[in-house]
Amino acid sequence: MSNINYNNNDKNKNFTIEGIPSNAVSIVDSVANEECALASLLEAQANLLCNAINPCITICDFIDVIQSIIRTLKTLIQKNNILENKLRETLNFIQKEGIGCLDYNEQFELLSNLNSVLESIGAEESSLGYLIDKLGKGVTNIASYCTFDDIKQVNNLVVTLMKLIVEKNMILLRKLRTVISLIKFIKGSEFDIFIKVKKEMLCTIKNLINSIFKEEKGLAELIFGESVKISHALKMCLNEEEISELDSLITSFIDVICDKKRILEYKLSEILSLLNTVGFSTCEIDSILDHIKELQSASFKGEFELSKLIKNNSKELNKFIYKECCNFHELNSFNICITCNLVTLLLNLNCGRKSKNTFKFDSCSCSNKSICKKLNNIISQIK
Repeated sequence: MSNINYNNNDKNKNFTIEGIPSNAVSIVDSVANEECALASLLEAQANLLCNAINPCITICDFIDVIQSIIRTLKTLIQKNNILENKLRETLNFIQKEGIGCLDYNEQFELLSNLNSVLESIGAEESSLGYLIDKLGKGVTNIASYCTFDDIKQVNNLVVTLMKLIVEKNMILLRKLRTVISLIKFIKGSEFDIFIKVKKEMLCTIKNLINSIFKEEKGLAELIFGESVKISHALKMCLNEEEISELDSLITSFIDVICDKKRILEYKLSEILSLLNTVGFSTCEIDSILDHIKELQSASFKGEFELSKLIKNNSKELNKFIYKECCNFHELNSFNICITCNLVTLLLNLNCGRKSKNTFKFDSCSCSNKSICKKLNNIISQIK
């Protein structure tokens, strides 16, 4: 793979669109086609991971596969940034010229092309969900024969990959918002062009919701894999320093999951705003609600896996402490700090996704009893 260095200013470079508005309409279609190609490439990365999910693969081979996917995803993000700028400048040009400068057929083509961009965003998000799902299955597969050093390396790579996925999600979210804002702008047209594309847009909205479902399902699988891996680590004879390292691994993983969950919530909010903009019948809205119900079930499954991860690890950490006969008070305080940190992240995930660090803890004034009560309440609600 060739190494191509892009100047940091390239991301913010303005792509001036010159010519007539009808040409800009065609550019929107070209962006949709390129995004669909990227979705196919993402799916290929997930298929690559499928080959890494078998009993014969070694830890080194699994690590090599993840590193390869990380390199590819970095390149895809660069391409996504360019396409985002291209789309935004094109739509800004159309909006500046005014929707009235396009005739009926051109307006219909523009709306159809915008719908194609939305479809491509859904396709990319679905591919990301597929990739996360296979990543989770891969982690589960190799967890039982990892050394502690392997666990640390795999965890760092998983977090790195998830951060790249979150970065790509942010680009797609911005693109989604840009397209929806122009659709709202087109709504003010003197022509009633939405009637001709309502059926296609309804299908697109369902696909976008299904893409969130696939990502939530993938996150549940990944959290389960992390739980298996960490549980395996806790069965090892770990010293105090290794326990501290394990805490850092868990918190960094949960933190990136929180970031991912927040983006999915923003995405769903934008999709629902699009639903209101286009305007659908009661029957059509009911069909969309069926997809949202499936999404809720996937979301609850992911959060239940997360609660089990925290609950089980807290129990194991307590066992570790009670086996130690020296520095008991120091170890006990250390354990409470870990538990508070994990529970804080869980509280943020369930109650404050849109406001990071909604809950904070103070290890000096921590009450283990009250923390456990909060944790138990959350777990019972998820169940």
